[in-house]
Amino acid sequence: MIRQYLKNPTLDAQLAQEGYVVVQLLDDAGVKGLTELFNAAHNSEINPFYATAHHESPEFRNSMSEVIIRAISNPVDELFDDCKLLGGSFIVKTQSDHSLLQPHQDWNIVDENEFRSFNIWIPLVDLNENNGAIEVLPKSHDWVRGFRHSSIPCAYQSVHHLVWENMKPLYLKAGEALIYDHSLLHASKANNSAGWRIACASGDIPNKAQMFFYWNEKGTIEQYESNPEYFMSENIFTHPVGLKKVASIEYDFPSVDAKRFHELAGLEMPAVDPVKPKVIVEPVDSTLDKLPFWKVYTPVNILKEIHYRLTSGS
Repeated sequence: MIRQYLKNPTLDAQLAQEGYVVVQLLDDAGVKGLTELFNAAHNSEINPFYATAHHESPEFRNSMSEVIIRAISNPVDELFDDCKLLGGSFIVKTQSDHSLLQPHQDWNIVDENEFRSFNIWIPLVDLNENNGAIEVLPKSHDWVRGFRHSSIPCAYQSVHHLVWENMKPLYLKAGEALIYDHSLLHASKANNSAGWRIACASGDIPNKAQMFFYWNEKGTIEQYESNPEYFMSENIFTHPVGLKKVASIEYDFPSVDAKRFHELAGLEMPAVDPVKPKVIVEPVDSTLDKLPFWKVYTPVNILKEIHYRLTSGS
């Protein structure tokens, strides 16, 4: 049975085939309102890559989530069929080389043998080649099916340079929304512009889907029943506390090499291996290394970043 997630059949078909769609979601007033709310709540320095969903205060995380959900719930309901928002987060890149986000897939939060889950990512400023525009690898959401969490090695970690070479940058306008499958490879380069790149995001899942949390326990994947509140109130980068474990799963931990990447992408493998280009990385003296891991929005995620996440979130 093929499930429909978006009410518009053309958009739903594109989402299924490409792994993402771009739609107009917020008008100028909606963008302005969210920007003002973010600025009013942030009058001090923030990390180069910052998400309100990972703030140390659960009360603050939830207050930011509530203003985002109020702003986007109606237009999202008009787009999605029988789905629900999970929570919202502001996601910001300041002017810093440390704001780069490596290629990654967001964590799976449903049983992907039965359902799919999505991130709704909305810039509140126009994106361009200098301010950390989001980039995607079309169709990659169906390449490797498996389990994803910060405790689980990324299947593409040895071919990040090839992922970067084949990424498609999306220069969205403020108020447009990128809706993408949580398993789609995506990334963003550093913000080298004069201003902050402010965006907001939320996860979205089918109403009938049970949320799960996946954890790598010494080579065995543990599956726990979860809920949106857990992602908004607990430390999601550590072993889960207070969740019901429903399964322990033997897992092969897939790893994509250059040959397999070319096969998946439908590209011809070079006859002679080229010199491996320099992978884009954050400087080794990043001040983020001195911060507690759970305070830094890393992919591995929103809501992540469950982009994330969840905050959803990617």
